[in-house]
Amino acid sequence: SSDHLVITDEALVRLIREYTREAGVRNLEREIAAICRKIARRIASGNTDPIRVTADDVPGYLGPRQYRYGMAEEHDEVAVALGLSYTEFGGDVLPIEVILMRGKGNLVLTGQLGDVMKESAQAAHSWLRARAQQFGIDEEVFSRTDIHVHVPAGAVPKDGPSAGITIATALASALTGRAVRKEIAMTGEITLRGRVLPVGGVKEKVLAAHRAGVKRIVLPEENDKDLEEIPANVRGDLNFLFVKSVDEVLAAALVPSAAESHA
Repeated sequence: SSDHLVITDEALVRLIREYTREAGVRNLEREIAAICRKIARRIASGNTDPIRVTADDVPGYLGPRQYRYGMAEEHDEVAVALGLSYTEFGGDVLPIEVILMRGKGNLVLTGQLGDVMKESAQAAHSWLRARAQQFGIDEEVFSRTDIHVHVPAGAVPKDGPSAGITIATALASALTGRAVRKEIAMTGEITLRGRVLPVGGVKEKVLAAHRAGVKRIVLPEENDKDLEEIPANVRGDLNFLFVKSVDEVLAAALVPSAAESHA
């Protein structure tokens, strides 16, 4: 009873984030029951003092955390952009990394990506290559450089078109040397003409971004109606940018070059 045991709200949040990963509450109930059994044994052994379980106490009852969620970057970084994903377990942040190597113009994609996500990467690469002059990129770099795109957590399958603008941003950052703003995350499908198309799972993605410490989220313009599903307290903590084109995404996500800063 509450006379013997209180589990704080902060402890419950830690339980949910670090010890369960499911759409329902079955595993949460199981973990709470495990805590209760341990406390019941203490009471049965003669310790009748009220017990308050805080967030710091949870590992003592359940051991090390079982799951980790992505967090926003700590610094503006070149060649890394933060996307947003949606799975059966909810939303999460999805960093996308790019590295350039001397080579023959190959595009290498790793991270256990599905066919649709690979096609999104190819579309982003083709769009940026076609617009190289606009971004001050030497067109020859595409024929003498291999570009490697990686999505971490390689053991987890990933698919869908919604990482398109994130891949485009990471590629543009790597090829221009301009860092990506650390406080921004994004989701949206890309077309070869640079249009940004709507995606699903916006509520779950926004909640994941909020949990990760993201301050600004880039969404397709046609997803503006989805904000109605997001709790008001979460909306109030975030700044949303609705876009129709990849040009708008890059203008918001990339730190200005030295030349632009002094212009």
